[in-house]
Amino acid sequence: MKKYPVIIGRFEHIDIIGKLEAIPAKIDTGAYRSSIHSSDVQIIKKGNKEILRFTLLGHPVFNRKRTLETRVFRKLKIKSSNGHISERYEVILKVRLGYKVFNTPFTLADRSQNVFPILIGRKAMNKRFLIDPERAGMSRIELKLAAAKVHLDEEDMEKL
Repeated sequence: MKKYPVIIGRFEHIDIIGKLEAIPAKIDTGAYRSSIHSSDVQIIKKGNKEILRFTLLGHPVFNRKRTLETRVFRKLKIKSSNGHISERYEVILKVRLGYKVFNTPFTLADRSQNVFPILIGRKAMNKRFLIDPERAGMSRIELKLAAAKVHLDEEDMEKL
């Protein structure tokens, strides 16, 4: 039986299998790599092995978070769209997007200033998905409002 690509929209929910579910993600065909919001990234020693410990998410629009450890990681130099080069760690995560479940690499980055805590790049989408820019699995406006509410005090909330 031939496998067909799943049709997804420009914004979708993604699950990190066994860790976190229904995380808002932006589908970005202009980005090569995928990126996920993370904090507290550090290398620790366990015996003679190096372990990467990091906290996934805890983002303004997705405040749930999970601390993970892995021995499988690498350090990359990433060039952003504005030409800025930064060093990031890359890890492999098992995810579900649509009905597809697969392992794919993510760079760990501070995405707290972005509306979406996850950016899905071409490397993760390759031969798995077709993108329909007219479709969206969620509302960007609702996410922006959710992010804004985190930064508002109670008086401002009453005005909304």
